[in-house]
Amino acid sequence: QAARFLFMKNKVRMICDCRARSIKVIEAEALPFEISLCGSALRAPHNCHLQYMENMNSIASLVMAVVVNENDEDDEVESDQPTEQQKKKKLWGLLVCHHESPRYVP
Repeated sequence: QAARFLFMKNKVRMICDCRARSIKVIEAEALPFEISLCGSALRAPHNCHLQYMENMNSIASLVMAVVVNENDEDDEVESDQPTEQQKKKKLWGLLVCHHESPRYVP
């Protein structure tokens, strides 16, 4: 569920070099809120994803979320449904590209 949430927030995720060292972020105690990197492209990959990439013999990856409107799958959409409900979106799938050397897509 956490991965689904992140791909709905950020539709594209690029890992240029999974061997690059991650840097720990230290929050100042005086901050009135916690820092969240869930929307950041600079977020380090999760350990299980790094293991997956190693098993695939890939160093870089580019993942793009395929998001669809929930009602697009239905043949008929009732016209009395609220507009907000008609605009509900869901993660349908992912398009994943791997490379065996470090890569950066501008």
